[in-house]
Amino acid sequence: MSKNDQTPGAIDFHCHWVPEALAEALRTRTKPPMIRATEGKERIIVYRELLPLLDDLIDMDGRIAFMDANNIDIQVLSFPGLFGVDSLPADEAAPLLEIFNEALAVEIPLRHNRLAGMAALPIADMDLCVQELRKSMSERGFIGAIVPANGFVNQSAATYFEPLLAEANRLGAHLFIHPGPMPGATAESGIEADNAALRHIVLNVQALLSDVTMTVTMTDLLDPYPDVTVQVANLGGTMPFIIERLDHVVERRQPEAPLPSSRMNRIYVDTSSFDTQGIEAAARVFGPDRVLFGSDCPIFSTERIQNALDHLPRPREEIAMMRRENGGAILRRFQP
Repeated sequence: MSKNDQTPGAIDFHCHWVPEALAEALRTRTKPPMIRATEGKERIIVYRELLPLLDDLIDMDGRIAFMDANNIDIQVLSFPGLFGVDSLPADEAAPLLEIFNEALAVEIPLRHNRLAGMAALPIADMDLCVQELRKSMSERGFIGAIVPANGFVNQSAATYFEPLLAEANRLGAHLFIHPGPMPGATAESGIEADNAALRHIVLNVQALLSDVTMTVTMTDLLDPYPDVTVQVANLGGTMPFIIERLDHVVERRQPEAPLPSSRMNRIYVDTSSFDTQGIEAAARVFGPDRVLFGSDCPIFSTERIQNALDHLPRPREEIAMMRRENGGAILRRFQP
C-alpha cells in the first residue's frame, strides 16, 4: 500500500522505539537488561533471553520514511516492555526511563503530529509511577503509559496498580497492557521443550494476555476508573478463540451470572501479529469499535496487518474504524 492510496492512513497503537541515548546507556550496563554484540549483531540481553536490537527500533528518520511508504499516519510509541527496564529497582529504572520519556517528548513536535507517546514508568515505585504519568501527560503531551502484563494476571496482583489507575482516571489516560515482567522477576527455571522459543513467545505470551483480559473485563477492577481507556496487546490473548467455551461454562455453572462475552467491550485490543481470521474473531468478540490497529512495529510486520484488514470480510466502515477511527477517537481526547 502506498502513500498515494486513497485509503486514509492508519493509526498504529502498538509500536516501539529505543532512543539512541538509551541504547547507549544499556550498552554500559554490566547486568541484564543490557545490550551486547553477539555473532555480529547487537542484542538486548534480558536475564537468559536474547532479544534482537533492530536498527529500526532506533532510527527515527527511517521510521518516518517507513510510515510514509506504508500509509501510516501516526504511530503511538512506547518503550519495549519485554526489555524489562521498567521492572528494574526504581533507582536503576528511573534514570533510564527518563531518557526515553524526554527523548520522545522532543521527537513528537519535531515530527509534525506523526507520533504520539506512552510513558515508560519505574514500576517498582508506585509513587514515582504516578508522578511520571502526571508529568508525561501534563508537560510532555503523552496520552498515557505502558504497563507490564504480569501485573494484571489476576485482580489480586492488579491491586498494586490501584494508585496508578486512580491517577490515570483523573487524567483520562490510556493504559497499554503489554507483555513484560514485574519487579523482582528472575530467569525462569525453564522447561527444556521442543520448540521452546515458539512456545514462549506464542503460547505462553498469549495465555498471559488471556489472563489479563479476564482480569480487566470479568472483575470489578476497572469499575472505579471509568475514564481510563485500557488496551490489551495481541488481540487480548486467546480470548477471541475461547469465548464460546467460556460462555458455555458460565451458562452451566453460574446461570445467573452475565455471560463473559457481554463484558468484553470494556477494553480495547490491538491487531499485533495476527492476520485476517484472528482479527475477524476479535471484531466479533470485542466489537469492531474496540479493535485498534497495532503492528508491534518494527518487531512484527506492519504490511501484514494492512493486508489482513484489506481482506477482512466486513463492511468498509468497520474496517475504517479498526484501521484509523477508533485510534483517532482516543487521540482526540488529548488534543488541546
